[in-house]
Amino acid sequence: MNTDTGPDWWGDDDRLLAELAAAAREADSVPESVRRIGHAAWAWRTVDAELAQLQADSRTAGAQPVGLRAEPGSDPSSPRMLSFAGGSLSLELELDRDALRGQLIPPQAAAVRVRPADADEVGGVGEEVPVDAVGWFVLAPAPTGRFRLHVRTAAGEAVITDWIDP
Repeated sequence: MNTDTGPDWWGDDDRLLAELAAAAREADSVPESVRRIGHAAWAWRTVDAELAQLQADSRTAGAQPVGLRAEPGSDPSSPRMLSFAGGSLSLELELDRDALRGQLIPPQAAAVRVRPADADEVGGVGEEVPVDAVGWFVLAPAPTGRFRLHVRTAAGEAVITDWIDP
């Protein structure tokens, strides 16, 4: 009499779990073409956002030829000041070693999302911080790599800064 009711691994829990794990991995794999389409669709989520243009950058203010840039008494550890404008919003930023501080002008309820340049590779979209009643926000610690800011007001206006290299 044949008592075999299935494959030889059916009665072995370890082998059964290994087979189930292999099947799950195979089912979860996403073809590269689908991954590219997903990334492209995700990029369009901000198509309605206004691009905020850089208005001022303390790093380049009064730039002189290389070799003449360091002025006597200048402090390289001082915060970097940036100003962006887009649509009806302006964004004033102070980038220091410990934090990114900013103010939205005119002040209004909003959220600011910091998007690192490598967000697509690490599968994230960055940290979001609220903007308070006077338009002030703080992100600590400060971003260490290339990033951009996405601002979305409670009224629905959206602004994206250009890439910022700390």
